[in-house]
Amino acid sequence: MTLLVTVFSEFLVDSIDGFVEKSNISRTFVGIVILPIVGNAVEHITAVSMAMKNKMDLAMGIAIGSSTQIAMFVVPVTVLAGWCFDKPMSLDFPMYEVALYLLSILISLHSTTSGTTNWLGGSLLIFTYLMISAGFFFEKVNGN
Repeated sequence: MTLLVTVFSEFLVDSIDGFVEKSNISRTFVGIVILPIVGNAVEHITAVSMAMKNKMDLAMGIAIGSSTQIAMFVVPVTVLAGWCFDKPMSLDFPMYEVALYLLSILISLHSTTSGTTNWLGGSLLIFTYLMISAGFFFEKVNGN
């Protein structure tokens, strides 16, 4: 199964350039919004099914663990690999991206540390995700 996922992932990544050119959507939006939804679909389904079975600790661990893993391991390793292969990569993010990420961290922290939640907490999380998505959708990137 891992081999199949690897092959399909390669097809997916190879098709991004054509998709970006035909749809006039930025690579940033595709990489930050669309690919994580597609790539982590099974993880999302597992988290939702655990929440429906009232196993909230496990559901939160699945949902937050993935983003922590990406932030603490995958992003720095990707930058280091870019340097090794002479690809220009850095961790110098634009200020509005940093502000959006900090906002999402604060809202997630508020939702997870209280131990209880309601419709307002969920709607804040969804609205934050929509704000981040809209920010990257309308972002003007040189070369895209």
